[in-house]
Amino acid sequence: MVEEILFPSQTWVDEYCRRLSESPDYNKAGKGWKDPIMFTISDTGSLSEKPEFGSFTLYLKDGKCEKCEVVKEGDGSAPFVLTATYANWRKIIDGKINPTQAMLTGQLKVKGNMALILRYASAAIAMVKVAQSIPTKYLA
Repeated sequence: MVEEILFPSQTWVDEYCRRLSESPDYNKAGKGWKDPIMFTISDTGSLSEKPEFGSFTLYLKDGKCEKCEVVKEGDGSAPFVLTATYANWRKIIDGKINPTQAMLTGQLKVKGNMALILRYASAAIAMVKVAQSIPTKYLA
C-alpha cells in the first residue's frame, strides 16, 4: 500500500514540486511562466486539526518547479497568491472542481494578473493533475 502524505505538510509540498518538474504535461503547459505562486489556506483558524502552516510558495519557471517553501503566518509574499478554504483546496486537488472555474466563481481567490493566469489555464489543469497523482490524506 502506498503511504499517503498529509496536505498541507513540508513532505507534500516537496513531493508536489518534484512531480511538477517531472511532468511532461506541466513542462509543456508552463513554458514561459516565470513567477512564484503562493498557495494559501484561508480558514486555518477554524479547522479542528491545525496544519503546520497556512501557505506555501512554488518557484515556477518555464514548466519546472525550481524550489518550494512553506510560509509561516504572514511571512511571505509572491507576485501571485491563490487563496481558498481548506475544503475548496481539497475539492481542487481531488478534481471535484476545475481550478479555472474555481477562480471565475470566487471559490479560489487570485491576487496578481488574472489575465496572465487565465492565459496559462492549461498549466493550472496540469498542476492539478500532478497534485492528484500524490497519494494525499487530509486533516480531519
